[in-house]
Amino acid sequence: MRRLSLLAVAIALVIAATTPLAAQAPPDAWKVTVVPYFMGAAISGTTAVAGQEATIDASFSDILSNLQFGAMGLVVARKGNWGVGGDALWMALGGNGTGPAGLLSASVDVNQGGFAFYGLRRLSPVADLTFGGRVNVLQANLRLTGPAAVRSIDSSKTWFDPLVGLTLRTPARESRWHAQVYSEIGGFGVGSKFEWQIFPTIGIDVSTRVSIDFGYRWLDMDYETGENLSFFKYDALTQGPVMGFAFKF
Repeated sequence: MRRLSLLAVAIALVIAATTPLAAQAPPDAWKVTVVPYFMGAAISGTTAVAGQEATIDASFSDILSNLQFGAMGLVVARKGNWGVGGDALWMALGGNGTGPAGLLSASVDVNQGGFAFYGLRRLSPVADLTFGGRVNVLQANLRLTGPAAVRSIDSSKTWFDPLVGLTLRTPARESRWHAQVYSEIGGFGVGSKFEWQIFPTIGIDVSTRVSIDFGYRWLDMDYETGENLSFFKYDALTQGPVMGFAFKF
């Protein structure tokens, strides 16, 4: 699954490259779309704080039962074939697992934030190339419980991931329904060793300026730094359903 996004981006780029731009250039005026979203998240993977490693396995229902959730919003401004955008997300996640060798029980609480900025280039009427970066913020608390003692460890990390991605969407038409798939890869060892995201959505226009969108988001990161007692690791897949409203200006 981790390399699925890379393959999808490669295939989509080939398809997009063979699709000619519309005969008529897009209107030379700024168009802005603002999209607040709400996300219910599940998380699975491994994390390590101060050299202590634990597995994470919190399903979507587990997250909901603990009232943990994710929220995000994005804005995109376009003019002609070019544009800029920003994407901010914050997710409060948690889970239970086992410590080293299964001798300890572990609980993990993770606050994960991402603040992306990017440029975009229209490749065709149904495809955009995106390029930019994301500042990642990760706050983790690892609580280990064993026969002799309870240990609580806190850590916070911030790092930057360069990103490149592709957006594919249905062509403009009279139908009120529309669909889109955003995909990206990044990190490349600058921050994360590797990072990928796939975010498909489908929506319906409720007016000329407002639509309701539903989707599902997969975001995978493989980041680590330090060694021995300073070793920090976050290798996890965050996923969940998304619902939001798109406002066009």
